[in-house]
Amino acid sequence: MADDRGKATQAAVRGRNLTSALQLVLSGNGTATRAGIARRTGLTSATVSSLLSGLLADGLVLEGQRAESTGGKRATTLQIDSQRHVLLSIVVQPGLVRGAVVNLLGAELTSVSQRPTRPGAVEDVRSVARRLVAAADARGTGARVVAVGVQVPGIADGPLIRESVQLSWTDLNLADELRDIVDAPVHLVNDADAEALADYSTSDQFGANQMFVSLSTGVGAAFIVDGSLLAGAAHRAGEIGHVPVLFGPDAPLCACGNRGCLEEVVSVTSLLGLPHGTDLEAVDVPALAATADSRERIAFGARVLARALLLAGAALDVPNVVLGGTAPKLGDEFIAHLRAEAARHTVRAAMPLSFRYAKVALEQPFRGAAQHALQSTLGLSWAF
Repeated sequence: MADDRGKATQAAVRGRNLTSALQLVLSGNGTATRAGIARRTGLTSATVSSLLSGLLADGLVLEGQRAESTGGKRATTLQIDSQRHVLLSIVVQPGLVRGAVVNLLGAELTSVSQRPTRPGAVEDVRSVARRLVAAADARGTGARVVAVGVQVPGIADGPLIRESVQLSWTDLNLADELRDIVDAPVHLVNDADAEALADYSTSDQFGANQMFVSLSTGVGAAFIVDGSLLAGAAHRAGEIGHVPVLFGPDAPLCACGNRGCLEEVVSVTSLLGLPHGTDLEAVDVPALAATADSRERIAFGARVLARALLLAGAALDVPNVVLGGTAPKLGDEFIAHLRAEAARHTVRAAMPLSFRYAKVALEQPFRGAAQHALQSTLGLSWAF
């Protein structure tokens, strides 16, 4: 038994060292060397060479050109093999299911999309997965799918979607639904969490403590505290969309069955006066936001959202708010209303809130789910 424990410990240590070495190759962007990895990790040269031999044999790492001389023999650089291993990223929305093949450096290689037969139809997700597998095979590089990331508007808990009001899913094992299509681990992630990961991996403007608020057909939030995504006791941190903020019989009825939910006030569909489930990709959001009716709803919604975020920011001591989803298309007026309302109601002993729009989600919609899959499978991050 003692020998088994010792072997398990050795395996765990080697696994951590492999991840550290591979992360340094990834973050080195083609400049990492064996000697540099040894210096950064504190491991012996022999240990580093052994680790890298395995990574080279697995095809995760390639040897590159010779590094510049520092007075002795020029070292060989190392880089991630971006051809032999890929990730699949799938984004599920009520009005659109889309996906992409992404390499291990985060570059999108090809993408597909389709309108769902109905919101929440699992077969549409399966269809997109099949098309992505075929697209990866068609590249002719013999690439292996390392992992699949699936982004959903709902509560993701391991292989299960515990609840998605927008998709009408409850305790759906989505990983099982894809098992016969792709031979790789499937990792599910809430849409706000995915967008937060994507934005955090490409921007350090707000540092390691951020609230990410995603506004589209629904409303969700994610909290990055000291550089780590906050999950919560039941993977429900950030599920703010169905918190009542308006009260009384005249409060708008929400799809969840309650009245006055935040989602009914500040989702982009609500701000623009559009029906539930509208495909916002097919809507001219800036033009609609400029109409008189929308501007009135936007001003009111911004006041309600700012007050809700003041409480969250004070509770978690996270003062930086990043607005994602379709929110950036609302333009300067919406974020100006948020700033003004937050400044109007300062919270004693709490830091004032700062606001900015997300930089990544609109241009790179598949990055968040891909980052989650990469982190969950190989322990790697593009945030370096």
